[in-house]
Amino acid sequence: MVAISDLFSLLGSPKSKLLILQTGAECSGSVPAVCRSLISEHVSTEALLRDESVRQTPLGAALRRSAKAHLAPTDDTVLALLRRWYFARRPDSGFRLLGFPRNLRQSLVLDEWLESRGESLDACVLFTTPDSRPSPVADHYRDQGLLVTTAADSEPLPT
Repeated sequence: MVAISDLFSLLGSPKSKLLILQTGAECSGSVPAVCRSLISEHVSTEALLRDESVRQTPLGAALRRSAKAHLAPTDDTVLALLRRWYFARRPDSGFRLLGFPRNLRQSLVLDEWLESRGESLDACVLFTTPDSRPSPVADHYRDQGLLVTTAADSEPLPT
């Protein structure tokens, strides 16, 4: 298990591509703070979904319908939104992606997007909590040798 402060030395490059996964409870205060502190584009799936639902687009309308029915957005909706973000970014620019992929299908689609641009992930950081459970997404990135685990509240952030 890696300490939160060690993430800075592992992932300090502005061109690094990083997934931030979390199991258990919602993001603790330290997880988003680490993401924002690293030097590259920070992308939150939740923020993209929220922004899209406010806009008057067909995708935003689908998100609003899901929210009114108290349903999570479908995989297809999330993939459409993230695909648009992914292919709109400058090729080979770094990113910190929080909240995606959430399942194995999304992981495999992201792998295809990366491959289509000749890119690869540098790491997948799994922030664990005491109620963490095994995850097929984490297993997928562990099998690729990309998974780094750390306790979400293991220590304060460096100042």
